[in-house]
Amino acid sequence: MQNRNKIRSLAITALVILGITITPPVEANHPLIVSLNGQQLKSRFEVNNGQVYAPLLPLAAELGYKVNWNRQSAQIDIVTDSASRVREQSVAKITSKQVADWIVEQGAEDRYYVEGLSFELLDLDGDGEVEIVAAIDGGVHLGNYFIFKKASDGEYQMVFESRWKVDSLKLGEPIQVGDKLLYETLERTGGTGLDVEIAHLWYIEQGQVVEAWKGAVKEMNAMIPDSYSMTVAGYRIQDDQLYYWRTLSLLEDDAETLQGTPDTRLTMFTFDGASFIQK
Repeated sequence: MQNRNKIRSLAITALVILGITITPPVEANHPLIVSLNGQQLKSRFEVNNGQVYAPLLPLAAELGYKVNWNRQSAQIDIVTDSASRVREQSVAKITSKQVADWIVEQGAEDRYYVEGLSFELLDLDGDGEVEIVAAIDGGVHLGNYFIFKKASDGEYQMVFESRWKVDSLKLGEPIQVGDKLLYETLERTGGTGLDVEIAHLWYIEQGQVVEAWKGAVKEMNAMIPDSYSMTVAGYRIQDDQLYYWRTLSLLEDDAETLQGTPDTRLTMFTFDGASFIQK
């Protein structure tokens, strides 16, 4: 509630500083029309007890600002266009060669296939500084996955390394569980006649990557004739509970025709503040 009041106060202050025109009346509790230099804004404005309220994030985005929310310090930073451009220019200086050099210098392995390197710049923990998510595609089921975080001295440090082969570095919107922001990374693994996709849920805490849960979401087993099978799975998080269901289907040797009736099972996990524990 205290953070919400802070955000509301900031929104009200922003309206005053920017000189935004508010269409009267403002006595009742209802939405109202707000314009800036004659242009109507799309953000939702409301009047409550004689005060004007607006959601800070949509309003700042509409006005061309960037809002960074730091959960650890409970701080909101509004970045102006000029400051944002300076930061973007600084980030743009990061090159593939730099990332490759950091991997070779800081990684645990003796050799890396850096020719298969790709990377993305993302603010994963809402502190206003971008992290580097990088991957090396080393072959059909071979790869590496890395996360770098900017240290206090301004240099990037590797905080996570795993032999995950990933098909995409694109991370979806994080899932809020307790005070954690969970991201999903899909790993592709397997071997001759075996193809498996594993979902990893992880978050960043105190500069380190913590894996909260992992589970296979697809498994195609065509290793031995007369024992082919396919497993498809999924999960959903609701009220700090993770529901994970798997369906096993036996297949003919054409790896397509079903044998018998698929078998579906549900497993439940509870978030204990750090990871999901099976109930």
